[in-house]
Amino acid sequence: MELDVRGLVCPMPVLKTKQALEKLAKGERLTVIGDYKPALENIKRFAETHGYRVVSVEESREFFKVVIEK
Repeated sequence: MELDVRGLVCPMPVLKTKQALEKLAKGERLTVIGDYKPALENIKRFAETHGYRVVSVEESREFFKVVIEK
């Protein structure tokens, strides 16, 4: 599943990530794409503290992409 949170600022990217993860089955992956850099750390911290696994993180000047496994 892919979630595009570009254009959103905190706390919305984290809230949208939480809602999307709740819809996934265990073992499925969510790719979150955003452009608000502080949200990247907040999304990673949320995932790790709630027992999800951050599989990969990509960053460029324009956006970030984080893959989370439920």
